[in-house]
Amino acid sequence: MPRVAYAPYDERNQTYANAGNANLGRWPLGTRLILPDEREYRFVLNDGTVEIAGNLYQAVAAVADHLNRPVDVARAIDAVLLSATLTGTAAAVDIYAEGMAHSNDAVGEAYAYRIRRANTVGAAHAAAVASGVLTVNLDANEMLQVALDTTSEVTFTRNRYHQVLITAAPPTGLISGVSPGVAALDRYYWSQTKGYAAVLANRTLLAGLPVQPDIGVAGSVETVKRRARSGGTTIAVPTTAAIRAAAILNQDGTTTDLWQLASVSTMVTAEFDISGPIAINSPPVGMCVKANASTEFALIDLSIN
Repeated sequence: MPRVAYAPYDERNQTYANAGNANLGRWPLGTRLILPDEREYRFVLNDGTVEIAGNLYQAVAAVADHLNRPVDVARAIDAVLLSATLTGTAAAVDIYAEGMAHSNDAVGEAYAYRIRRANTVGAAHAAAVASGVLTVNLDANEMLQVALDTTSEVTFTRNRYHQVLITAAPPTGLISGVSPGVAALDRYYWSQTKGYAAVLANRTLLAGLPVQPDIGVAGSVETVKRRARSGGTTIAVPTTAAIRAAAILNQDGTTTDLWQLASVSTMVTAEFDISGPIAINSPPVGMCVKANASTEFALIDLSIN
């Protein structure tokens, strides 16, 4: 059934206690709340810090040691368990509840599976030590579509609304919304994703132009930019050379050349490295409606998907 709630305006200011499990709140993570004026919010759990009003929040960054992990035992079609060997970083109990596990390489690649909700501690998965095996329980009616063997690789991804935190600068995870600033630490609350919201602004915004997460100040937005590196890995170096400016015809039929010193550059082939600047570009999150001064809060029409 659709996870959408319609409620009066005050619901957006409500918070709910964590029941003690990694992902057990009143509603599943990511449930949409729609207000009478069609502003939209998502049900999220914060990261153990008090929320700051008007700041942009993101998902937890991916853990490199939980990506591209080899399957430890073969799994047949219709299996409801999926497991792989981690490396270097432990996994706390149920941190991947309501998240995803996808087969990213080799046998059985190209399938994504939803992990079970943690209605009780350990229902999604038990804790796994560094370099240990993480075994996740798939959601109801979610079963392997193709068999996996020990050559298969799996990647684990947390729910984007689980333990959200203020955006890094630049962001290191999917954007989860703008905080209404009502949640104490370790609380569930509604994070705004669509409609008018007051959002921290860095640099000068312009009404009518789209905004993105700022790459310099955490939790803020800036006007959308596309940055590219200026210059390349090699440059042309000017050198001084003599250039013939004219030739005078002498009476005896010979010529006398007139030379002039000039600065010239030799053409070189440059390899441009634009990967760094592209990596710090951020996705648009809305449109500026009312611009205020830098470091103040602007009115933004959010469109976070």
